[in-house]
Amino acid sequence: MKKSRPVLFPEFIGRENMAVKEDLRWQDIRPGFKLKIGKPSNRYYQYIYPSLRFKEHSLDNLKELLQFEGIEVYVRSILKMKGGESYAVLKRAGDQSFTKDIATVYAEVMKSHTANEIIDLVPYK
Repeated sequence: MKKSRPVLFPEFIGRENMAVKEDLRWQDIRPGFKLKIGKPSNRYYQYIYPSLRFKEHSLDNLKELLQFEGIEVYVRSILKMKGGESYAVLKRAGDQSFTKDIATVYAEVMKSHTANEIIDLVPYK
């Protein structure tokens, strides 16, 4: 007969008793939602992009995004990709362009919100 392995901490078998709660606020982001560009999660923004043509990104483009920290933006639209990820098209408040070359910025919704690269302007209740 095979011995069964003892359960060391039975109170933590399910995730319902864990103190860590999953942040699901990113699911509330819709067109017209007001956000603020937060601090980069790494040396550069990992989940905010100047375009969706990933092969054309360069280090200069990523450095240029660093000056956008603290800018208030709104979600122009949400793009759903085949792989399941969602990208928010972010436009600067007042319909100004970010720079002369960049009018809109794209943020991967779930990952950028979790990494605090985009922050809700209105506190979540």
